Amino acid sequence: MKQITAILIALFLGINSFGQKGSNKELKKDIDALFESYAHYNRFVGSVLISENNTIIYQQSFGYADIAGKKKNTKNSIFSIASLTKSLTAVGIMRLVEDGKLTLETPISIYFPDFMPNNSKDITIQHLLNNSSGIEANIGRTDESGNGLMPEDSPITLNELLEKFKDSKLKFEPGTGYEYNNFGYLLLADIIEKVSGQPYADYMEKAVFKPANMKNTAVATFKPNHQKAQPYLGLGMNEFQNFNSPFHPSWLQGAADINSTTLDLFKFMQALENGTLLKVASKNMLYNATQAMGVNNMLSGLGWVIDEKEGEKWIYNNGLLPGYASVMGSLPENNIKIIVLSNATSVNPVLEEFQGEVTFVPEITDKIISLFQGKRVENLPLPIKNKSITDFTNTYQLDDKHVLVLKKKEGTYSLETAGKEPWSVFTYTFSRDSNENDAYSKTALFFANAMSTQNFEGLSDYGNEQMKGFLGTQQGQDQLKGMWANFINHAGEFKAYNIYKIEGKEVKNIHIRFHFETVDVGMVLSVNAVHKIQGMFMDDAIKTSHVTTVALVPVAENKFFIDGHRNGGMQDLKITLSNKGLILTDGPINFPAGIINP
Repeated sequence: MKQITAILIALFLGINSFGQKGSNKELKKDIDALFESYAHYNRFVGSVLISENNTIIYQQSFGYADIAGKKKNTKNSIFSIASLTKSLTAVGIMRLVEDGKLTLETPISIYFPDFMPNNSKDITIQHLLNNSSGIEANIGRTDESGNGLMPEDSPITLNELLEKFKDSKLKFEPGTGYEYNNFGYLLLADIIEKVSGQPYADYMEKAVFKPANMKNTAVATFKPNHQKAQPYLGLGMNEFQNFNSPFHPSWLQGAADINSTTLDLFKFMQALENGTLLKVASKNMLYNATQAMGVNNMLSGLGWVIDEKEGEKWIYNNGLLPGYASVMGSLPENNIKIIVLSNATSVNPVLEEFQGEVTFVPEITDKIISLFQGKRVENLPLPIKNKSITDFTNTYQLDDKHVLVLKKKEGTYSLETAGKEPWSVFTYTFSRDSNENDAYSKTALFFANAMSTQNFEGLSDYGNEQMKGFLGTQQGQDQLKGMWANFINHAGEFKAYNIYKIEGKEVKNIHIRFHFETVDVGMVLSVNAVHKIQGMFMDDAIKTSHVTTVALVPVAENKFFIDGHRNGGMQDLKITLSNKGLILTDGPINFPAGIINP
């Protein structure tokens, strides 16, 4: 998610009661159905392991580890675990803390006296671990001002990186904010080497992997290589493509360079829990030495994220690299562990913009948790055989500007859009104006006009006390100007804006859609009861598509599924037919359309 730094993010977490599934047999059946549905649409390739009370209750693999060699993924397949590496690095640091060789309060100036000399004495080991250092230097991420470097396929040393970042500054005072930072973990890996006197890989083998009996885990290499799950792009599409340009692991040492299996990560979580790796006090520090992330009640721990799922604590970490995605987490109150490793992403998330999901691992994980909490989840609908023989063309009217044409020809179904202007079914819900028009809307419209004209005079009057310090200052307005320039650079000429959704009661989240030449950008304002802006964030729900014809998958009688990924990377949609017309379903919203020529 792209973050707007120094801005309060205001959301609310709904908490519901839940009940545990009554039968492991039923639970396994539901989990299997979940994975089978995602695998059918090429939305999951990889391995999964789930345990309850330290007993593995589900362990399955899907898709290919090596398509060319026709080798399927197995429970022994080895994946790059990407940023799950950070959880292991944090344990490596805590082993040194337990040995009395450093403390969480140790300043990094001791190890890097020439790096940010005016600030490094105020940045501690803990700040690096929980992403609260404020360092603008980063790897794999660039901010709105262009700070940060993308990893390359040639090796690099930390000294070379420190030279490249010699002019780095602080974005905020250490310990006062949160921003995800890979470079901080490269510094931690180097600190491990300096303090232990061993290469990072050797130290992690002796201090973490071997004690936890992780026999197929290694830094920067696949051990053994023949069990490697090759990385692929094209997740959710019809075909996968090899990813042939991996980053050199030296760019990500300590942050995202470990390779492992689901079973080894399960052993790691067990060893952490049972005291093999750390004493109880040290283990608890991983989850208690936290920094607020600014989203709901989420906290950044030492290599872990502490969150809640429907009132139940969820401690996890996830990872993403081109061709690899991962999650490792636990519901400690019920002693449930979930590990999902995948060897495919839709695109290269570092270099390519994409409107759809880069990976479905987080979405699948949320559904697994819901199943454990006794809830029903919606799987992707599997296709049925087409019983209809006769070809036909029917036309449906959504409104005075939007018409749908449904066709069946030679056994396949398609849906085309028509009307006064070209449009896409994927963006219909975002293009419609919200019906609400009140003081909340007035605040949002003033902000939208200020952004689109870059005239911020009077905008601070629409902010609460905290936001006035951002909206009414040159620094804050410069940040908004930088964001807008970035939008123009990536999306082309600005066209228009509209409010498409307003949620909430006293505090409302107002969704604004800025229409540009090639891409639309969404922002959400959190507006309080006295109609003042109290926070803002990017609206990741916003999609942009110029697709006017989509394929329909029959999934039941008179019901069709529109696979968003295979039709341009958008959200999934549904079509339901009746004698009177059809219903276009986008998430929770139904749009009825009357038939014109039955």
